[in-house]
Parts: sequence; structure tokens; C-alpha cells
Amino acid sequence: MLYHLFQNFVDSYSFLNIFQYITVRSFLAGAISFLMVIFLTPKFIEIFSRENITENINIYLESSHKNKRGTPNMGGILIGVSVITSCLICGNFYLPGTIVSVFTLCLICYIIFACSGFFDDFAKLRKGKGLSLGKKLVIQIVATLILIILLYKLNTFSSINREVDLEITNISFPFIKDIVNLGPLYFVLCLLIITGSANAVNMTDGLDGLAIGSILPVLAGLIVLTYVAGHSNYSYYLYVPYVRHVGEIVIFLSAILGGILAFLWFNSNPAQIFMGDVGSIPLGASIGLVSILIKQELLLLILGGVFVIEALSVIIQIVSFRLFRKRIFLIAPLHHHFEKQGVVESKIVVRFWIVSMLLAVFAIITLKLR
Repeated sequence: MLYHLFQNFVDSYSFLNIFQYITVRSFLAGAISFLMVIFLTPKFIEIFSRENITENINIYLESSHKNKRGTPNMGGILIGVSVITSCLICGNFYLPGTIVSVFTLCLICYIIFACSGFFDDFAKLRKGKGLSLGKKLVIQIVATLILIILLYKLNTFSSINREVDLEITNISFPFIKDIVNLGPLYFVLCLLIITGSANAVNMTDGLDGLAIGSILPVLAGLIVLTYVAGHSNYSYYLYVPYVRHVGEIVIFLSAILGGILAFLWFNSNPAQIFMGDVGSIPLGASIGLVSILIKQELLLLILGGVFVIEALSVIIQIVSFRLFRKRIFLIAPLHHHFEKQGVVESKIVVRFWIVSMLLAVFAIITLKLR
């Protein structure tokens, strides 16, 4: 909004040129999102507590989580409102020659998956249990297919720093310089990345501040990777795919970063509010989509390693129990396994944060290991 508005006055007021810079608008988006959440969350906590919009406790964790009963839930609504508002103010939604810009696509992704998370949270609130796994997967798959169709129409993957056309179905690998064309299988991979990321972050959101604190380094890493991918000189130097106009996504990521950083103020132990599925699912889907847009799909496995491990622990537990009637972990996901072992909640959370930060640093270092 500001970007398009100020463009009309640049000739008269040259200082407005500052809003053409992605770095300036990214900082502004993050600041707006942060301030909105930090000042509005106390009111949300008050309203949600009064309306009994609170957390349901897992029966298997009743003994250790009984103090969380009655804590307001669905705080992700406020994160979503702050992200959308910041993006509307600071983003550039126009991209010549395309149906939808990369920036708009990210915002569409966030809104669609936030709605799916809202339906699940609302079902828990009304009926005491959320949507069935089948219904949730159907909603997420349909949402992802819509994004894939828009992604295919986007046609912004037009160049790579090696002066070779970059097709949408190309994929790059960490540590090596080769680009591989997966053909139609690439769209299956996109489906797995977006839905997998959405659910992995949702699974991790089980302790105070765990998911929020763990995703902060991932977002910081994606901001660096996205800025590099959208800058022809930096991408050439680091030998990574150059994708035109993708730098605008930095504003979207900064808006999320600012919002969840402020939310962590209230979500840290002991949590005053939880974000719910309406917060965790769109966050996961967004980082999955961004990794696709910047052609770093496989690097996300390293960057978001904490969420990958959490998801794998659930998958391993289910497969082991169904095939061998044996549980590998005391309870899944992994953070609850440690909790059952007697590790203090705050210690589990901080250790996960540390691992997430180390993985983010390693993911950035891989840019030079090619």
C-alpha cells in the first residue's frame, strides 16, 4: 500500500524513494507486526479468557500439563492479522506479466492454511475434539493444489546465475552445484513439502514457546536465503539459483518474524496464551512454500531440522506400533518423550532452540560448500 502510494509522489518528494528498498520495507513490516502483537495480545488474552477460548489438555499429559488448563488458545489469529496488515502496508503486490506475484502467493498461502487451522481449532472449541486426520489432510491437500496451480502460472523461475533458463521443475541440492529436473514428480514434492511443513510445525507446538522459538532461526535463515536468491550478484557469487522478484518475500518473512517474536513474549514459559492450529499450520506451510519459491527445497530439511525430527518421531512411533505393537518413544512427538523422562519443560524448549539455531547457521554455511 505504502509502496504503491508513494510511487505517485516520488517525483515531487525524492526522499520517498527510500520505500523502494526491500530492506527498509522489511524492517517496517517487522516493526508494525511486532508492535501490533505486543500491544494487542493482552486484550486478546482478556477476551479469550472471558469467552472460554482455552486449551484442551491431552489426556496422556494430564499430570504434567494440568497447569496449562484454562490458558487462552487461538492466539495465532492475532499473528495472522498482524502479518496481513504489515504486508498490505509494505508489500508490492504487482508483478508484470504474471497472474499473481510471489509476494501475493505467499500471503494467499498464509491465509488459506490459517483458515484450515481455524476450522480445526473451532471444532475443538465446539465439540471438544478437532477435525479428523482425513478431513485435515483433504483440506490441506486441496489448499496446496491451489498453490501449485498458481505456482505453475507464476513463471518467475526464468533465470539462473549461470545464464541458463531455470525451469519450475528444477531442484538444487545442498553441497553440490548440479541442478536436476524432476519433471511432474516435482509437483508431488511440492505437495509433500508444504503439507509436511505445516503439520511438522503443528506437531512441535506442544510446549510453552517451543514452536515459536524454534521457527525464529528458520525464518532468519530463510530471510538470508531469499535475499540472496533475489539478488543477481550475490546469487552469482554463491552459485545458487537466481529467481527474479523473489526478494519481495523478505518483507513477508519479516512480518512473520516480527509478529511471532512479540508473541513469544507471552507464549514463553509459563505461557499466557497459545497460538493454536490457526497459528502453527500457516507458519509451517509458509516456510515450505518459500523454500520452493527460492529453489532451496532440500535445504529446508537442514534449516528446519527440528521440525523434521519431530515429524519423524511421530511417523516412526505410528509405524512401529502398527507393525510390531511396540513403541519406540514413551510418547510422541519427541519433546513429550523427553518430558516423560523427567526433563524440565523449560530445559527441553531451550535445548530445541539451540539446535534450531545451530542448524540455521549450518544451512547458511552450506551456501559456500558448493
